[in-house]
Amino acid sequence: MSDLFGDVRFNRDVLPILASKCFECHGADSASKKADLRLDMPDNHALSRKLAQRTLLIGRIDSTDPTIMMPPPDSGHVLTYAERQTLTRWVRQGGSYEKHWSFIPPAKSTIPRSHWGVNPIDRFAHQAMKMHRLSPNPPATKEKLLRRLCFDIVGLPPTLQQLDAFLLDTSPNATETAIDNLLNSSAYGERMASWWLDGAHYGDSHGYDNDLENSQWPWRDYVIEAFNQNTPYDQFLTEQLAGDLLPNPTPRQILATAFNRNHRIQTEDGAIDEEWRTEYVVDRVETMGTVFMGLSLGCARCHDHKFDPLSQGQFYSLFA
Repeated sequence: MSDLFGDVRFNRDVLPILASKCFECHGADSASKKADLRLDMPDNHALSRKLAQRTLLIGRIDSTDPTIMMPPPDSGHVLTYAERQTLTRWVRQGGSYEKHWSFIPPAKSTIPRSHWGVNPIDRFAHQAMKMHRLSPNPPATKEKLLRRLCFDIVGLPPTLQQLDAFLLDTSPNATETAIDNLLNSSAYGERMASWWLDGAHYGDSHGYDNDLENSQWPWRDYVIEAFNQNTPYDQFLTEQLAGDLLPNPTPRQILATAFNRNHRIQTEDGAIDEEWRTEYVVDRVETMGTVFMGLSLGCARCHDHKFDPLSQGQFYSLFA
């Protein structure tokens, strides 16, 4: 796989191959490391050495000789033709590594030239279409357009009143007006909050065997209001993690910290309180990493993460 310009990208194309086929012997686990070679770190791999080493690496990838081929036959891993091509192209492009995707600041792309579309996003879409020899569909009717906008922004089909107003609006800004009306609707916050509630593990019950009622709905309403009020993202995150620690916190900021209580609750007779307090904190660490950092932290509960840049020690620092 490659991007629109034919380049192989490390995080998207190469890292999944290395993680599944190579890190077992050339990763972070010192007990299984072979040939004193690590491929999981940019400063300690074969590509950081001379050109001859790069040529040797390609040779091992392409070889059918069981004494030198990589991965070796007894590893149980086999590179497909497409994977060998991807790794070879990556090496020839210089073998550059990338940071974890969530640590890479977004970069502004050059807008492609295109005769189709009404905004810059359309030009990117058109460029991708041309790569796959596709052509744009004809413009949607106003009825279809409004239906798509409503489902996307508020998650509901348009009412007859909304449809009539849109059809009667013949101004050049009719679509923008319809979008603004949807964004100003309270249903917009409900639609946007649904994804955040899922990611934060929100639930109206305890989640274990007794599954008793869990009155977290005031925090749910905080999230909906935050989206409808267009709360800045950094403020949104800060209030949920530590709203009670802000100077003179408001009741709303204290309520926001109920994010930290979005774990399942065990009420079974015989459950060990301290064991389940630990489970609750682990749940919050893992959830915080997923929704705030774009990292899957759960593996580091038991060992240094072999894919994401997190150690077991760092996991328990967050836990503390």
